[in-house]
Amino acid sequence: MKSKTKVILIILFLSGCIMLNSFGGQEAEWKGKIEYENGVKIIQNPGDPLYGEIKFELEEDLCIGNENDENFLFYRIRDIQVDTDGNIYVLDSGNHRLQVFDKNGKYLRTIGKRGQGPGEFNTPLCLQLDDETGNIFVTDYMSMTIIIFEKEGKYIDKDIHHAELLHDFYVDSDGCIWGKFSLPGIDSRFIKKVTLTGKVENTFAEIPYYVNRIKLSSSKVGNTPYMVGYFFTHGYEYDLFLSQVDNHTFVYGYSKEYKLIAFDNNGDTLFMIKKDEPPKEITKNEKDRIINQNKGDLMKKGYYVPEISIKFPDYMPYFYSIITDNKGRIYVRKNPVSRESNTNHEYDVFNKEGRYIYKIRLNHYPDIIKNGYLYTMVVNEDTGLEQIKRYRIKNWDKIKDGIS
Repeated sequence: MKSKTKVILIILFLSGCIMLNSFGGQEAEWKGKIEYENGVKIIQNPGDPLYGEIKFELEEDLCIGNENDENFLFYRIRDIQVDTDGNIYVLDSGNHRLQVFDKNGKYLRTIGKRGQGPGEFNTPLCLQLDDETGNIFVTDYMSMTIIIFEKEGKYIDKDIHHAELLHDFYVDSDGCIWGKFSLPGIDSRFIKKVTLTGKVENTFAEIPYYVNRIKLSSSKVGNTPYMVGYFFTHGYEYDLFLSQVDNHTFVYGYSKEYKLIAFDNNGDTLFMIKKDEPPKEITKNEKDRIINQNKGDLMKKGYYVPEISIKFPDYMPYFYSIITDNKGRIYVRKNPVSRESNTNHEYDVFNKEGRYIYKIRLNHYPDIIKNGYLYTMVVNEDTGLEQIKRYRIKNWDKIKDGIS
């Protein structure tokens, strides 16, 4: 009888352990909601991420850049990209060239040189790769041209000319360009789809973008008026940000509100991502810092301006950049660009379906997160040496991209 009672107690104990383990190991539940507005799916996220805050466990495994070899000596790096083979492309704008290195950091080739001829650069600014064809796209700021090369660096005589300044762009599965454009002197920014012939096929976002202007002096020579002005941004302007989820899916947001729009390469909206977050005011101390900084910049230029008026938005922007990784996760940067540092970059991370899954803080500003690696550009404050660093994300396989 005692043996039977003992067996029953053991069974009850084990059953209880199984139940506790079952409940204890239960997946977190997403507490957002799905709504529809004019037929568009809206993913309304709560203020807290599904899986809480996560830390990338980073280990530096590659550094490119030194003063002893001209192929590794960079001046004003503007962009970097990584192809499907792990080769690293460095847009070395100050040296008017594109440097290519293999996945181990070995120098492979130089593409382009300074000039205004075929395949030459004046002011190279942005870089993109077409993973399907291997083609390389480089936008030249001054000539307002996208210059195209084959993977091995051969120039393709099919430049894409555009009538506006191109700040950032991506290539879709049809070879078309999706980019953020602006017109000089006009306080607006646009997201447009441009064909390989330079034809604007679609404009689907336009926002006001205010640039502060201070009139310093004016004069007249004959019938021609001249004005000296000071134009600047303070880092708190509401702006458009665009990123590519894959070759046929993109996401953009206007930082005046916490809303991201995912769309396909036809320009059709797939869904919207929203997140509960209260607006934050720009503090008086921060406004005073910006005013004093610009006064100091003017004095260095030889102008004494006792009082200057700077226009600030009512509230801080909700975000300051958007990037994606190769699993389609969307990283929304929260830190203001005017406070850039090497530490404590805060991001909200959404999965490919628009659910808010993580908050993450990074001690490095990531330019690329791909296949378990983080790539970033760094500048030595003492020597001015510019380098590309790659960090292995040791816990990459543990980072979730879905929900239960």
